[in-house]
Order: sequence, then structure tokens, then C-alpha cells
Amino acid sequence: MLVPLRTRTRDAVPVGRAVDYRGSATVRGELRDGLDRQVRYVRMSLTDRCNLRCTYCMPSEGVDHADRAELLSFEEIEHLATVLARLGVAKMRLTGGEPTLRRDLPDLVRRLRAIPAASSPDGRLRVHMTSNGLLLPGLAEALAGAGLSGLTVSLDTLDPHKFQTITRAAALPRVIEGIEAACAAGQPGLKLNTVAIRGFNDEELHELCRFAWERGMTPRFIEIMPMAGGALYVPGELMPAAQVRARVADALGGAVSPDRVQNPGIAGPASYWRVQGGAYAGRVFGTIGAMTENFCERCNRLRISARGELHGCLAYDDAFDLRAALRQGDDDAVTGILGVALGAKRAGHDFRLDGAGGPTKPMIGIGG
Repeated sequence: MLVPLRTRTRDAVPVGRAVDYRGSATVRGELRDGLDRQVRYVRMSLTDRCNLRCTYCMPSEGVDHADRAELLSFEEIEHLATVLARLGVAKMRLTGGEPTLRRDLPDLVRRLRAIPAASSPDGRLRVHMTSNGLLLPGLAEALAGAGLSGLTVSLDTLDPHKFQTITRAAALPRVIEGIEAACAAGQPGLKLNTVAIRGFNDEELHELCRFAWERGMTPRFIEIMPMAGGALYVPGELMPAAQVRARVADALGGAVSPDRVQNPGIAGPASYWRVQGGAYAGRVFGTIGAMTENFCERCNRLRISARGELHGCLAYDDAFDLRAALRQGDDDAVTGILGVALGAKRAGHDFRLDGAGGPTKPMIGIGG
């Protein structure tokens, strides 16, 4: 049952730090890896399909999609989430591909939100989702009504031509309509995710901040990463998180300082910054600096693909088969697989600024 789907050799060492392997972790009421990092957050991919083809996520030749029978059913996801919540997981983020492509998504959200989670602030599993926004006009009200805890919409530019260039679709008005629908539905925890790309959207980062703030959203800027074996990565396009903060501060006429608004036990990889001075004083935005501001030492996450493959880290191809154990109804095997995956979880990734050191999997296959 504890069979790795794919393994990568353990000779890749993150720049500037040593990797410490301590064997398999033992699951005793909570999920802790071999470096004593507690897992409180799981990212659950619902599908490897998407209705956009973003250039940093989807290879131009496409990917081999899972057959429907290979995908975890809603019942299997609910059962797995129940096991995870008993082991201290407080937050599950639904990702893709594009999660809104799964039929009856509000029903899944409702079922997951009903799961008791003692480590969650409200005593129930927190359910968040990341979406490209295209289908939100028809789904936002139902998702908010189902109790979705937080929603992040990905949007890399406000320019229609640039949007079509990076997504390979002329769909910017539809995405904005989806964002407006989520706002109108009273969806809590709204965030706007932008991949910061030098020479593409670096001149409009502050405009994206304004767009988000005017709608009660928190903007966040992500460094591009060398997924798909680095095939989609252009080193000159990397915009370091520190440069993002400086660009936003300069454009808005104020400095920025760290903001401590997130619960570190549940929160994801973003660091948050508050504008000091100027017309937007007090506004908050986030940066996710996977390449230049390594946050691996505080990693609290596991990832599960739509096929039920358990990944300890976005940056490696290691995966363990949870689907077989779930379909056999073997909770002991599920817990054992979690222990093996936690024991194999590395101290850090091996992403390199020249594009080397990444996994062969594309972002669409695991969910950003």
C-alpha cells in the first residue's frame, strides 16, 4: 500500500542549506514531518483540466488529463478530509486545474464545511478555493451560501490584450464579472493572486492593488517558478518579491512594513505588507517569494492531486497513492501513507534562479 508513484533522488540540496532526512514520521493524533513541522493545511486538486491555458501553467502541447474514473469522487474527498481533520488539519484549499469545472461544487463545499476540525478557529474545517473566475458569475452566490471560507481569484493583468496573451483566451471581462459576483454574494476572505512577471505586468502591479482594494480583496504577488522541468520558466521574467514591494510602494507614494494579520498555524506561504503613508496608507498586500525568500522552514502543507496522489512538496515529483487505500476503505493504510509522505518531506526545495531544480510536473497537474 505504501508504494511511491514516482520518486526523485535525495541528492538535490536547496541553495544555502543542508537537507536533513530523518526517515518516516509517525502519525499520532497529528501530522508532523521529520523536521517537526506540523501540517495544518492541505491543498486538494479537484481536476487537472482548465478553461484557460496560462503560459506559466499549461505547456503549449497540453497535458495528459486524468480519465473521470481516475478522479477522486466527492465521497472520497469528504472521507479523506474527515481523516485529515481528525489529525489536526484545519484548512483545505480546493484547487485544479480549475476547480469550478467539477459539477455540483457547492455541494462538496457544504459537505466539507460540516466536518468537525478541533484545530480550526470555528471548530469546522475551513474550506478555501482558488479559481480563475470564469465560471464564478453563475457559481459565486451558491458557493458563498454553501459556506466557502475564502476565495482567491487569479488575475495577472487588467489589460485585455495582455490577458489574452498570457491565458490564450479573450476572457478578461468574464473574469471581472466573476469577481464582481463574488463580491455581491458577500464572499468572505477574497484575495487576488497575480504572478509578477518582469516586462509583462510589472508596470501595473499598483493598479492591480487598487483594483483589489476597491473590491475588498487582498492582492498578492507570486514569483514565477520553474515547473514542468523549467520548460515554462524564463529567468529574466522573475520579479523578486522585494522588487514587487518596492514597485508598489514607489507607485503608491508610501513605504511598506510587515503586517502580522495572518494566523501562522493555518496560513499559507504569503507574507503580508502594509502601506505606510500616501493615499493608500493602511492597505495590505501579500508577496509569495518561493524563489528569493524561501519559506520552507515554516511549511505546514501537503498537496493531493485530483487522482489522489499525495505530494509532500510542490517542488518535487514524489507522490504516494492515497486513492487505492480510500477505495478499499482502509483508514489505517491512509494514515500509514501520510506517515511515509511526512517522513519523506524535505527541508527545502531545489528551485534555482536559472530555472533548474524544479519538478517535471506542470503547475496544472497539482494546483498552484
